[in-house]
Amino acid sequence: MILRPYQQHAIDEVRGAFRTGARAPLLVAPTGAGKTVILSSVSQGAADRGGQVLILVHRRELIRQTSDKLRQTGVPHGIIAPGFTGNRLQVQVASVQTIARRLATQRHDSPTLIIADEAHHAVAGQWKAVIDAYPSAKLLGVTATPQRLDGRGLGVDAGGIFDRLVMGPTVASLVADGHLTPCRIFAPAQAPELTGIRTKGGDFDAQALADAMSKPQITGDAVAHYRRHAAGLPTILFSPSVAHAEMMAQQFRDDGWRAVAVSGASDMGLRDRAIGGLATGETQILCTCDLISEGLDVPVVGAVILLRPTKSLGLHIQQVGRGLRPAPGKTHLLVLDHAGNTLRHGVPETEREWSLDGRVRRSTKKDDAPSVRQCPRCFAMHEPAPQCPECGHTYEVKTREIEHVEGILAELPAERLAHLRTAPTRELQRQARTRDELVLIAKAKGFKRGWVEQVMKHRGMR
Repeated sequence: MILRPYQQHAIDEVRGAFRTGARAPLLVAPTGAGKTVILSSVSQGAADRGGQVLILVHRRELIRQTSDKLRQTGVPHGIIAPGFTGNRLQVQVASVQTIARRLATQRHDSPTLIIADEAHHAVAGQWKAVIDAYPSAKLLGVTATPQRLDGRGLGVDAGGIFDRLVMGPTVASLVADGHLTPCRIFAPAQAPELTGIRTKGGDFDAQALADAMSKPQITGDAVAHYRRHAAGLPTILFSPSVAHAEMMAQQFRDDGWRAVAVSGASDMGLRDRAIGGLATGETQILCTCDLISEGLDVPVVGAVILLRPTKSLGLHIQQVGRGLRPAPGKTHLLVLDHAGNTLRHGVPETEREWSLDGRVRRSTKKDDAPSVRQCPRCFAMHEPAPQCPECGHTYEVKTREIEHVEGILAELPAERLAHLRTAPTRELQRQARTRDELVLIAKAKGFKRGWVEQVMKHRGMR
């Protein structure tokens, strides 16, 4: 098993975490970093020391994918899932649903190490039931997004199960070294109007979102943008609902493309053919809701179409990650973002400081620095730069003029200042009658330049 330097470093860090008292470290590594190779090496090492390893995955496609990687790296293993004959090998790849169903009636050999793939799921439901059933086993979580889809943390202090964070490589470093492909991101000039769509479970309500994203101008734009930017490329389209995915597949077929919609309810044979068809050309556009937003390894994917707005940073990263793996002849991934998710969450290379309590902070010199910029000429989205990397448009540099604003020079009582800082802005804004009073509010609240002018313009003040 030949490991890249960062993979070996990650393994050493995981082993170091166990040696220093951690029971459940969580390894964070981007999509395409070779997480399965890492867990294969960890599994082989544990088996060589006489341990029993249980690798938990939550979808049939991932069982096969994980088994293939173990086989390629020479790790003997069995599979615990419907349709597979069990064996007594030390390493087992298991469907978490199968293990959970069998807990009450059939106990397997107690594992000494449980590895949870896509570990952001592993804090609740069947995952937690399986993990709790083997309290003496050590646990290793592996994920690209160390938070739940609703943004909550995975650490013990946040109600999760992991007690140590192990950071792998960044997306930016993997792109720089050629292990991931760079992105070209395009989006319509206007993000979809989502005002009034309620939040449910930490994200936009799925049904209301599907209705909002089914407007003809949005769906028509999706077909037109694919034709313009990604014609014929193997593509995954992410929809807010199964019905929306089926509608989009039909619209693409009407435009002459080979498009298929799949969901968790689809026939397994259809799902396999549709996913496999991305590599053969039988499928040009695979439309789905949540079926393949995680774990799927199809390097040939050349474009992703985002039609599901989401407040979840984790979901956004997982979806874009489906196309980041390199492939022969692939120079970049096209991201056609009709959902406005890049504006919400930043470009894939954005470095983030993750934590087990769920807080995520962009690693920028200034906390309020913009993470993404959209070119007004070609609508490409990119990290802040003097020029658009797509069309070369040079952004106007606005020079700040020194502006003298006459202020109130009288002494300001401490209680008045405290009131300005804590009172609701709308209440203070209604009470203000002059520019000086608005300037005072802005200074007390720490508002940026322009707030006073915007308020005065809205109220017709001079």
